Amino acid sequence: MRTTTPRQDIYTILAMMATIGLPALLTLGTVHVRPEFVNGASNPSPYGYTVSLSLFLFPVLTLAVFHSRYPRHHTHRRALFAASGVIAVLGFVLDLFFGHSFFVFRDPSATLGVRLPAWDWSAWQWAPSYLPLEEFAFYILGALFVITTYLWFSEYWLQDYEPHEYEASSREVDKLIEPSWRSLLLWGALLVAGLVFKRYGPHPEGMAGYFLFIMVLGFLPTFLFLRSIAAFVNWRAFMGSFAALLLVSLMWEATLGVPYNWWNYKRDQMLGVEIQAWSGLPLEAVLLWLVIAWDCVIAFEIFRVFFHMDRKPMKALFGQATRST
Repeated sequence: MRTTTPRQDIYTILAMMATIGLPALLTLGTVHVRPEFVNGASNPSPYGYTVSLSLFLFPVLTLAVFHSRYPRHHTHRRALFAASGVIAVLGFVLDLFFGHSFFVFRDPSATLGVRLPAWDWSAWQWAPSYLPLEEFAFYILGALFVITTYLWFSEYWLQDYEPHEYEASSREVDKLIEPSWRSLLLWGALLVAGLVFKRYGPHPEGMAGYFLFIMVLGFLPTFLFLRSIAAFVNWRAFMGSFAALLLVSLMWEATLGVPYNWWNYKRDQMLGVEIQAWSGLPLEAVLLWLVIAWDCVIAFEIFRVFFHMDRKPMKALFGQATRST
């Protein structure tokens, strides 16, 4: 049954366009030179990285207002913050312990200038003032962006489950940890293929560190929960949130971030597959767009089901203990 009028749908589309369009204009306004003149310019995009975070902040604030006005279930908010926190911590681990190995930040004028240390594995010590503060803001805002857009698509634009149906189905779940062995086999095949390509491909120097991080800490943990969670994911809504992230990422990273040296990649830690039309953007960077959307949605649904189950963590994860007769 239709719950909105055509006029309301048109207003919603216009609001969506404005929510992305306004921060896009603000971000593009920080750029002072063409990409081909970046290396010769002293300050090609002042505070560009900082302002670009509005691409995530504006939609998050807009959807926060929407969800606060039209709350569907109290567990949504708990699951939102829990999942966002987990994804943000994963991003923090990436930057703090592997940021020095994988990334380089050549334009300090694109940020506020506040930098945090990163672990240098080659020297076995912390490299001071290496990571821009904006990196950590991105992981928080990026997670909130994906989950709030997914929740909006799921509950409003591409509605699939009613709250009471979701709650009843969640309580029937025996255990959350139920590995998808087919997915694990596919994961293993992709991991081996990537490592073989790195070893025998055009750039065998170094190691595929970033690819390993994405595969091991990005994809692998989700397969432990996939069989129990898959039925609760609104996959159409997932595609909608991923499409939104893809649209933002094409501007944020492919058009601005890498060409204007807000950040870049250490090539010896990459597979060696580069997209030349996007200033040599490594394949791993594009793969991360999918991983972020995937991890955020899976984590959100794990926590949402867990809160509906109303069990202690160990029983929720591994199932109810067998009762003795």
